[in-house]
Amino acid sequence: MKLSVFYEHIFEAAQQSGISVEAALEYAKVCGIDFLDCDLWRLSDKEGQKSLFDKCGMSVSCIYAHFDFLHDSAEQSEQKYRGLFETAQYFGAKKVLCIPGFFESGREKSEQMELFCEGISRMCEVAKEYGVTVTVEDFDDINSPCCKMEDIRYLLDRCEGLMYTFDTGNFRYCLEDAEKAYSLLCDRIAHVHLKDRSYDAARADKAGSNGKADLSGAVMYPAEVCGGVIGIDKLIKKLVADGYDGVLAIEHFGAAEQILYIKRSAENILKTTERI
Repeated sequence: MKLSVFYEHIFEAAQQSGISVEAALEYAKVCGIDFLDCDLWRLSDKEGQKSLFDKCGMSVSCIYAHFDFLHDSAEQSEQKYRGLFETAQYFGAKKVLCIPGFFESGREKSEQMELFCEGISRMCEVAKEYGVTVTVEDFDDINSPCCKMEDIRYLLDRCEGLMYTFDTGNFRYCLEDAEKAYSLLCDRIAHVHLKDRSYDAARADKAGSNGKADLSGAVMYPAEVCGGVIGIDKLIKKLVADGYDGVLAIEHFGAAEQILYIKRSAENILKTTERI
């Protein structure tokens, strides 16, 4: 399987471990990771970042960026996503992740969903010029139009060309079942974030800032892939059985020991796929 890790985790690992970003990238490469999922702003120095990635044998799998389709004009949004697509082309990334904005209180949800659909649909149309696929993910914020599985399905059904990044851990936030969500959305999966969750407070960082409450109020903490409560091994098996042969991206923002979590995540994914 092709493994990716979030570039933010590389920076976190470098800072936590007192090593350079280059050394952290080289460590990830040794773990069997060949790709990176990157925030658009991290790639502003295109030539410098491309040179670093090439040196470490890394490629960019997906680039993500925030938008505000409720408030920005069509011209403002297009300027930003054209910049995203140009960056994706430069780094050879075939997929981008659109975080479309958030609901505004006091306005009808249906009205806002239509605005999100209009903005995303325009984005998907322009993406064709660049040979790039636009995706949305299940996003762990109740104010996101992509939080719940039915809302994601609504967007997918109304935005031609839109695909889906399946995040295994974010449905836990809204108390929905990841396997049920997979069944509803699997026909449009183009990318995968392997995120696990734990309710074990021993995984808290020193500042106690890496916990996130689900909608029941129970606090979740980052876990290495296959080390938490999500049951990711089953989801990986479903993906492979259904023919998914894309990249699996390791995600654990806020991990207390990123370098260790990256190693364990890669090992667990490779062990799981070897048994299929």
